[in-house]
Amino acid sequence: MLTIKNRILSGIAAVSISAVTLSAFAQMPPGGPQGHPPSPEQVAKFEQMRAKHQAELHDKLKITASQEAAWKLFLDKTKPAPFDQAGRPDKDEWAKLSTPERLDKQLDMMRKREAFAEQRIAATKDFYATLSPQQQKIFDAEHAKMERHRWEKMEHMRRGDRKGPPHDGNPAPVAPPAN
Repeated sequence: MLTIKNRILSGIAAVSISAVTLSAFAQMPPGGPQGHPPSPEQVAKFEQMRAKHQAELHDKLKITASQEAAWKLFLDKTKPAPFDQAGRPDKDEWAKLSTPERLDKQLDMMRKREAFAEQRIAATKDFYATLSPQQQKIFDAEHAKMERHRWEKMEHMRRGDRKGPPHDGNPAPVAPPAN
């Protein structure tokens, strides 16, 4: 069970992630860092990896027949939102906005992401409640592993470390050695 301190720290971390995401989003050209939406191949690869991870979690949790409906509902309610090019601001239109208008749009986008996150959290809590104590321990460990991976990836991106060359074909910048 989480203590109040841990809940506060988790909340701060969630807000920090949202702020970093929002600031990165505001600096991106429309369509993502390369200026275009994900290709069908990229979407298919992501879906394939997601399905693989779901199957692995299903097996690790040893979902029972009585839990199968809750599992399917959990997967349905926690699937990522589809990429919406129409929902992204147009670069030229964005440039025409005043700072207060841009901030209002950013706040609106943040509220939409928050509502989506609340739906995912509620679905996760509902599913978690159907698990046995042993399954909950496994779920906790898997979720912690996912969070560690996400934090490590964010740290690499913050420092400029990247696996492989960037998409523009130029070599990746070399991070200065840590002192």
